[in-house]
Amino acid sequence: MSKIAVAVLNRKGGVGKTTIAVILAQIALIRHNNVLAVDLDPSGNFSDALGFMKNYFRNSLRIKKTLDDDDADAPEEWIIIDCPPNLDDDSKSAIDFADIVVVPVRPDFFSLSNLGVMYQTAKGYGKEKAQLPLVKVGYDTSSMSKIANQIISERDYPVAEELPLHKHIPFNITSGRVWTSGLMARSRQPYERLYEKIIKAVDKLNDGVFDIREVWTDRKEDEAEDADI
Repeated sequence: MSKIAVAVLNRKGGVGKTTIAVILAQIALIRHNNVLAVDLDPSGNFSDALGFMKNYFRNSLRIKKTLDDDDADAPEEWIIIDCPPNLDDDSKSAIDFADIVVVPVRPDFFSLSNLGVMYQTAKGYGKEKAQLPLVKVGYDTSSMSKIANQIISERDYPVAEELPLHKHIPFNITSGRVWTSGLMARSRQPYERLYEKIIKAVDKLNDGVFDIREVWTDRKEDEAEDADI
């Protein structure tokens, strides 16, 4: 597997950005990859959450607070960057550095309203739109979700995955437990699909294929959906 650099970014807070970054890091670690976690958010929640896990993963996890040019030569297979909820110099550096920028969005206008600026900024760093896939968090059948889906469709934003809200996940992360604790396989699958799609997308990028939208739209049937953890 090639080295993978992923940033998680939205200019609005409270959309699940740090939660997704923590889960991607934990999945990589559980699958025996070394992870460099870069916490650019002044809140430090990414560092804190992963710091709880150091005893589980020992030398496989390295946490730092800055993103440096020489991190491109880091020995870890995964570099996961949690960005602040704004488009400051740190976030711009993360966009430039990352292969894929995961953009969590909730079904509200505030988490969607500034996406155009972010895509325009990414374009300035040579990033294709499909390298900034949205992850829809907590979408349901409500009228607000339907309006948000319409906005996403009309603006042709790439969508990588839909993640349901689950009460166990924030509890697990804030209490230092592995994110999967108490989750059925069906509840884990959207997050694991996102992880697998990121690998596939980076493989295509490394092969010189920059039209990677088809990676995000790939929807395979869930397997063993009723199996327990």
